[in-house]
Amino acid sequence: MATVLRPGRPWAKNFTLRSALLAIRFTPASKRSLIPPGAWVSSRKSTAVRPSSRNASQIWRTGSVAKRYLLRVAILWCAFFFNSDVDALSSRAVEVGRVVDGDTVVLTSGEIVRLAGINTPERETDQKAAEPLADAAHDTLVETLSKGDIFLEEAPDKKDRYGRTLAYLFLEDGSSVQEILIREGLASVVAIAPNDRYLDRFALAEDAARASGAGIWSIPYFDVVGADQIRGGFQFILDKFTALKLGPKWFRFSVRDDLDVLIRRADWEAGFAYPPGVLEQSEVAVRGWISKKKSKGVLVISHPFMLERCVVETRRLCPAP
Repeated sequence: MATVLRPGRPWAKNFTLRSALLAIRFTPASKRSLIPPGAWVSSRKSTAVRPSSRNASQIWRTGSVAKRYLLRVAILWCAFFFNSDVDALSSRAVEVGRVVDGDTVVLTSGEIVRLAGINTPERETDQKAAEPLADAAHDTLVETLSKGDIFLEEAPDKKDRYGRTLAYLFLEDGSSVQEILIREGLASVVAIAPNDRYLDRFALAEDAARASGAGIWSIPYFDVVGADQIRGGFQFILDKFTALKLGPKWFRFSVRDDLDVLIRRADWEAGFAYPPGVLEQSEVAVRGWISKKKSKGVLVISHPFMLERCVVETRRLCPAP
């Protein structure tokens, strides 16, 4: 299981959610706490107005249950955040009602959540057959989310164009749900600015999955191919940019008449550390959702992770020298 790591605290070495909750459940209360308030008034022969035993007992029981519940919730949150590097201020406990596919769930509240930072194979629709391992990704997500309490951390950009909540999901022990899918080879990493909070961790998990040939990394359907083999949807493409056009709002990188890669000037200036001109006639690998317009594919990217320079950068999709 992939775990989101955080510098440990010596006193919290053996502090887990399960052990804390068991301690709450089985630690006996003091004798004083077991005596209803009305009994104390009576035993001391107080001249104060004595509440009825029925009301006093009801108040005592209700208060006791409420305090135990609040204590349970507080310890659950503490145990979770001590064992992860999740942002507590943007996180909340959630209950998943339904898993749509490998990267989309519906909460019991009706909120639709798209897992940020990954893409999984598409399930069957009326217009399209299922991609390989789509059902495996769905089933693995169902199994993973059934292991205990789920925490949701909203991404910096909280909504996609469909109105779905973009978020990272974690188990109660701090394990990243996205990272589990990536390491199983059932998801690939994507970066859409500004949602790259766990990109480095996800990229390392993908490197390990690809090196071991896990899941999608051993199936020809997901191979890195040339731009002349575009089918549409999410793909990995390896080719050479043959033309470059720098407009006032968009940069257009073309691969012959097969593919146009579009990057907003603002996104380039914010995230890319090199001038766009160096990419002309350069071999690159790109990943993302490609739409086909007639015979040409169009890919819009906003983050440098989605565009790999084969000669000068860490090789993921590019071939080894």
